Amino acid sequence: MQDEYTRKLEDQKGLFKQLGIKLDALTIHEKDFDVKMRGYEKEEVDRFLDEIIVDYERFYDIITDLLDKYKEIQRRQAYLEEEKKALSIRKVKTESGNVIERQLVEDGIRQMERSLEQFKLHIRKEFDV
Repeated sequence: MQDEYTRKLEDQKGLFKQLGIKLDALTIHEKDFDVKMRGYEKEEVDRFLDEIIVDYERFYDIITDLLDKYKEIQRRQAYLEEEKKALSIRKVKTESGNVIERQLVEDGIRQMERSLEQFKLHIRKEFDV
């Protein structure tokens, strides 16, 4: 459990540094203030800092969740773009405006080419060309 918390704090530090945020939960927790004669009550300050730490951890969770969702949206968008591209490659629009599968067109062309070759062979045999 301690290792997980330590890893989370390291991740948090890295993200906050990337975002330009100077303080993280551990830095706030470890902050010590000098004690003066007429200073603040230490326990009250510690309770307040504990509340700040909870908020920082909540902010980190929200930020990482939003980043994960953003990455998922980007991944889905890229997938949809690839699918769209693949569909446009597989389909051909005819002069009449009908859309047909490219594979059907290619198969039809190959079949016509074979038929043409067979017809040429037949002509050569028939007329001895």
